[in-house]
Amino acid sequence: MRAPIAGVLLAGALLVVALAGCGQTISPTASPSEPPATMQPSEAACGAGEASPPAVVDRALLEILPAEVDGIPVAPSPDGEAAGQSDPCLAQIGDAFASAFAADPENFVFVAVVSLRPGALGDVVFRDWRDSFDEGACSQADGVAGHAETEIGGRTVYIGTCVGDLRTYHVWLEEQEVLVSASAVGERRLGERLVENLRP
Repeated sequence: MRAPIAGVLLAGALLVVALAGCGQTISPTASPSEPPATMQPSEAACGAGEASPPAVVDRALLEILPAEVDGIPVAPSPDGEAAGQSDPCLAQIGDAFASAFAADPENFVFVAVVSLRPGALGDVVFRDWRDSFDEGACSQADGVAGHAETEIGGRTVYIGTCVGDLRTYHVWLEEQEVLVSASAVGERRLGERLVENLRP
C-alpha cells in the first residue's frame, strides 16, 4: 500500500508526484497549468486507528510558501485539494491542508502543506511518508535513485532523487506542526527555491 499521488502533465510527459494519504481515484481534466490528481490507497502513511474528521482545505496555510519561485507565481491547486480532502489517511495526520504549484513550459513544482494533528507525525511515520511519497513520485521517472538529507534556508530538508529528472523535497516544521512536501522537475530547481524561501 502506497501514498496517493498527483499526476502531472508537463512538457508532454506524465510525471507523478506524491501526496500522502489514501482514498479513491480522481482524474480531473489535464491542463497546462493545473496538475490532475490520482489517489491510491495507503495504510503506511497514516497507520491504523479510528477514523478522524476529514482534513479541510485551509489556503491560509499557503502563506508559509513564497509568493513566487524563481519569478514564477505560486498558485493554489484545486485538483490537488480535491484529491486530498476526501482522503481518510491524510485526515489521521492532518486536520487541514492546502496544495499549490508553479510552472513554466519546462519546469514544475507541486507542493502540499499539511497542518498536523498534535503528535501525529513521529519519526517513523515521517520516514514512511517520505518513502511512499518518493516511490510514488518516481514511479513514472524510472524509479528512486537515492535519498539525501541537507540544509536549505536554515532548515533540514529530505530530498528524494528519481532516475529521471524529478526530485522530491520534505520539510517538517515541528514548532509550527506543519509538513511541507513537494515534487519538482526542471533545470530551474523550483523545489529547492521553494523550500529555501519558506516563510517563518
